[in-house]
Amino acid sequence: MAPAGSVSSYYADIDVAGWQVDGSVFECLLTQQIPGFGQAVFYHQAGESLRFYLQTPDSPMQAGRALLTSQPPVWRQELAVRDLGYVDVEISKRPVTLTAQRSRMLMAELERGMVPTLMRGAWFNDQESVHVGLSPVHFGGAYSQYHTCTASLLPVNFGQIERSTVFWQTNQQELDEDMKAQLDNIVTYIEADPAVYGFEINGFTDGAGNPRENFELSRIRAFAVHQYLVDQGVNEDMLNTRFFGSAPQFRIVENERSAADRDRNRRVTVRLLRE
Repeated sequence: MAPAGSVSSYYADIDVAGWQVDGSVFECLLTQQIPGFGQAVFYHQAGESLRFYLQTPDSPMQAGRALLTSQPPVWRQELAVRDLGYVDVEISKRPVTLTAQRSRMLMAELERGMVPTLMRGAWFNDQESVHVGLSPVHFGGAYSQYHTCTASLLPVNFGQIERSTVFWQTNQQELDEDMKAQLDNIVTYIEADPAVYGFEINGFTDGAGNPRENFELSRIRAFAVHQYLVDQGVNEDMLNTRFFGSAPQFRIVENERSAADRDRNRRVTVRLLRE
């Protein structure tokens, strides 16, 4: 908690307070500039959970635990202050980062017209505390735009699908619905990102059985993925498909000792190439 003494306050005054929405199918940001401090950002990346963070070139706050409160705005002083708990503060350009649950709580307080405020001691003076507050001015309209943005986010982001693995049951040769759903997410992503220019598809089996038959099985599985992507509209010229059977050097678990080891090795990998 912040020590007693003088207070350095960072708030956006009512005449300059506002929220800006920026976004695409890849990410959505809801941002407020905090004069003298930096930015408050609600950030939602495709395929990930919402998070909130403070961005500053030079944080005045000590590392440790900051008290998070919900303060009434100056024009609604009849409202009660609410304590929202403690949050971690780090010495970095993003001193505070909150989980999805805490982020939604801040949004709810802003919708109520309150001023969520962090209170923490200053690193440069033990007798000074730092208050960083978010203004609710113009939040409602921006929040509506932000919701429109998040509704159009892709189901996944590039980092989640750049290297994908489709696992297979013993002797399975056809894609099941879960596999198709996994590949559908890849197709949905590349339709939105023209920077993706190619795929590397590689088929592998476990070490059980006849090596020649395994080689053919890895081919069937790799081209099952290949053909499904083509059927969903992917340009076949983008696909480089190979298969390696049960060659030990390509196994995830080289010396298989259990069914679980073999499960890991029966796979088709899909790597996206991006500019």
